[in-house]
Amino acid sequence: MEEKLLALLERLAQAERALLTREAHRLGLTATQAHLLLHLAERPQGVVDLAALLALTPATVSGALAALERKGLLQRVRDQEDLRRWTLKPTERGRALAETLRRYAKPLQRALDAVEDPEGLLLGLMALLASLVRQGVMTETGLCLTCRHLRREEGFFCALLQIPLAPLDLRLACPDHAPA
Repeated sequence: MEEKLLALLERLAQAERALLTREAHRLGLTATQAHLLLHLAERPQGVVDLAALLALTPATVSGALAALERKGLLQRVRDQEDLRRWTLKPTERGRALAETLRRYAKPLQRALDAVEDPEGLLLGLMALLASLVRQGVMTETGLCLTCRHLRREEGFFCALLQIPLAPLDLRLACPDHAPA
């Protein structure tokens, strides 16, 4: 069973990457540039954090980010917590392009419509990602399941915001995340 699940995850990742690459090229971007722009549209970050998140070298990320800056899609903003660091975030044009880029996932979204238990799939995949983060395989992304503020008594509860969370409320990249 595990071998089949791993093979399925690999094929799904290949399909996702092929769809993203096709849409990125149509919009004049590389797949790496598109991937970075989509991540930065969700959560502005610095080069080192992005490199760790995407398992790329800082040099590769820097080159792709420089190209996005030259295209007027990104801007550098000084990190307010550490004035030596810069955070990258999309310009208005970059946010608009990221919104257009998200269309790449439409075929995957249509396929998900046929899944019998989407909430179960969501929680299972989040648990898989959380386990990989805890093992050090993946970098921390701000996943609620790895946050010290998440409580699990009779469902999910965010102790920071003092609100109950439904499975669909759980975030993959929460700006208030604090590693457990």
